[in-house]
Amino acid sequence: MKKICSVVLCGPAVGKTYLSKIDSRFIDLDGMKAKYKYEIIDETDFEKNKLNRGKVIHQDSLEYALNILKKEISNDKIILLSFNKQLLSYLWDNNIDYFLVYPNINSREEYINRMKKRGNNEQFIEAMTNIRDWNLFYTQNKNDTKPTYKIELYEGQYLSEIKNKFFK
Repeated sequence: MKKICSVVLCGPAVGKTYLSKIDSRFIDLDGMKAKYKYEIIDETDFEKNKLNRGKVIHQDSLEYALNILKKEISNDKIILLSFNKQLLSYLWDNNIDYFLVYPNINSREEYINRMKKRGNNEQFIEAMTNIRDWNLFYTQNKNDTKPTYKIELYEGQYLSEIKNKFFK
């Protein structure tokens, strides 16, 4: 199967890290960038301390992520990333096709539970799922015309369940 495009932009708790662990065709760029940027001890701390990851040990983490992005776009890998203005600008400026994957408006409670289950702190969960921002995030994604492809996840759906949609 050939990939349709090289980048999948998606929100939190959709299964980026899990998919990259079970399928070597996918790279969790957010995880790689964070592990490079911060002094992270283990996977539990990685999830627990989102929004407050601690000491920055590499100031050049954006350049690090861009280098991986540029390199892997030419390979057969598909890069999974969350919204990041600089990385998104790079995609736009270079006319790089990407998928946008976002949760259904009615799945807010499910995502709160997903984040709790994986160990995210309350501050992170509130920032990602407060009702005003959740609705705004959904509306912006639904109306976004820049992605080449868009997929709205149904309740209970993860990236690993739709991974074949990224190939033809």
